[in-house]
Amino acid sequence: MSSVIQRIREIKQPRGGYIKPSDFEKIEFSDGNELKEENIHSSLVGLVVDYMTRFVMGTPLKTAFNISLMGSTFVGELGKANKLLDGINGLNKNSIINACKLVGYDVCFRAGLTYFKNTDEINPDDNTVNNIIIMVTRSKDFFEKYGPIIKDGFTFEGAYTDIVNSGDGDYLTSDTLWDFKVSAKDPTSENTLQLLMYYIMGKKSAQEEFRSINKIGIFNPRLNTVYLKSTNDIPLEVISEVHDYVIGYKNKTEHDEDSSADKIEMPEIMKILNCSRYKVMKYYAEDDLPLMKDNNKYYISKDALDLWIKEKKEQEKRDLILSIITVSIIIVALIIFVIIIMK
Repeated sequence: MSSVIQRIREIKQPRGGYIKPSDFEKIEFSDGNELKEENIHSSLVGLVVDYMTRFVMGTPLKTAFNISLMGSTFVGELGKANKLLDGINGLNKNSIINACKLVGYDVCFRAGLTYFKNTDEINPDDNTVNNIIIMVTRSKDFFEKYGPIIKDGFTFEGAYTDIVNSGDGDYLTSDTLWDFKVSAKDPTSENTLQLLMYYIMGKKSAQEEFRSINKIGIFNPRLNTVYLKSTNDIPLEVISEVHDYVIGYKNKTEHDEDSSADKIEMPEIMKILNCSRYKVMKYYAEDDLPLMKDNNKYYISKDALDLWIKEKKEQEKRDLILSIITVSIIIVALIIFVIIIMK
C-alpha cells in the first residue's frame, strides 16, 4: 500500500499527465518583495509556510503542527517538540526558527525514522526567516481574496483503498480544493494528479465539505501565483481512469463470474437512468454508481443498478426532507421576527 505521493511515483502517466499543468488558469500577484537564497531544505520551508499560515488564519497551534508533534513521539522527543511549539507566537524571527526545527519531526511520521535529522541542526538564517514571513503574509493575503477556509489539514477516512492508504490535503474553501507548493517552478503533472486524487477521494469520503467542491487549485507563495481549474472541465474518462487504476476504486464483483446477473451496457444504462453518457459517468465518479469495465466498455449488473437507484432515491428523499425542515425553520424565524418588529 502507498501514500498518495508514493502512488503517483509508482505509475506512468499519459504524455503530458492526466491533467496538463498548462490547462490550469494562471493568476500572478505582485507585492514588491524578492525572496533570497535559503539555507535549509525547501521541503522544510514548505511545511513551515503551510503550518504557520494555518496558525495565523486561526487554526489552533497544536492542530496546525499536529503531524510534527506526532512525529516527535516516534523518536521520544515530544517534550522537546512541545517546548519548540511554546516558542511559536506569531510572525517573528524566534517563532519561525522554532517552527523550522519543529517541522523536522514530520519526516518521522511521513517517511520513517531512517530520514530523521537532529532538529538542533536545523538553523534557518535571516534570509530564510524573512522569506518565510513574506510567504506566510502572501498566503494570508491569498485567503483574503479566495477564502474563507472551511477546512484544513484534512484526511480521507472512508475513502482509502488497498492501493492508497494515506494522504492529507491542505485547504478547502467554499468551492475549491487547494494545495500549497513552494517550488521555484510552475506545477508539474505530479502536482496536478495529486490534486485530482484528493478531489476524487474527498468525494468518496462523503465529507459534507466536499459536496460543493467544483474546482481544484494550487497556490505557490514563493511565486505568488495561483493555478486554478474547474473539475467540470476534466474529461470524465480521465476521472474514471484515476478513480479505477490510480486510486483503486473497483466494485468488489468486477472480476467475479456471475452468470445469473443480467449485464446492462452503457446505452441501456443511459435509457434506464434517462440521462446522457456524461451524466452516467458523473454518477460513477462522484455518486458510487458501481460500473464495471471490460475491454474499455462499461456495464453493470441489473441487481447492482436496481440497488443503486433505490439508494439514490432514498438519499434524495432525505435531502428533500432536510431542505423542507430548513425552509420551515427560516419561515418560522421570519414570522417571529416580523411579530417582534410589529410590536
